[in-house]
Amino acid sequence: MKLTTLNLQGFEHWNDRQEQIVRYLHNEQPDVVLFQEVVYLPEISPYTQVQLLNQSLHYPYHQSDVSRLQRGIDYPVYREGLAAISKHPIVTAETVVLQQDPTDEHNRIVTLLDLFINDQVVKLANVHFSLTDDVDFATAHLAETLAIITARGERRIIAGDFNMSDLDTTKSLWSDSYTASTATEYVTFPSMDNKRIDYVLLPKEFEFDSIKTSGDGLSDHRALTTS
Repeated sequence: MKLTTLNLQGFEHWNDRQEQIVRYLHNEQPDVVLFQEVVYLPEISPYTQVQLLNQSLHYPYHQSDVSRLQRGIDYPVYREGLAAISKHPIVTAETVVLQQDPTDEHNRIVTLLDLFINDQVVKLANVHFSLTDDVDFATAHLAETLAIITARGERRIIAGDFNMSDLDTTKSLWSDSYTASTATEYVTFPSMDNKRIDYVLLPKEFEFDSIKTSGDGLSDHRALTTS
């Protein structure tokens, strides 16, 4: 299975980026794409960026949860969340709200997706954790996500924007059960000290065949594509 994850950066410079994203995904042909910073902003469009992208990409299955109210600079209130497009049936999709630190302005969610691929169910988790520049919110979000999955007795591929510049510092949380995309050197946030903040955690019964990123220009993030 080929998976791409991309933080879409809202509608920032959208007219300059939309065709680049479409071209990249056309070329890569991932089975499933997980998106973060998916925004519903009716002042710009009655559709989210993912709906606009899929008008060209024509993926048959689409899921979104754009349920978080956010406060912005250009637009006082906008709605943000997560979305996915897939070549394979999305059997179930569930969104869980993560616990919010009193000092965190973001209320984060994780989407649990079950896809039907090659006569079996493949379980995914699409994540977007909070920034860790001043306070480490992301480690708590990762720990809670792992706890939810473990409590259910599930094995899920976890992918998205972890907002951690060094996922390996949290190895004690996941290394017994998961392999991380950190085994390959890459950058996904070049605009800030060439950081790597987007990852895939793969249950150990699976193996990575390929880990690579897009070029610049799709977003302030590079897309991360694994297979």
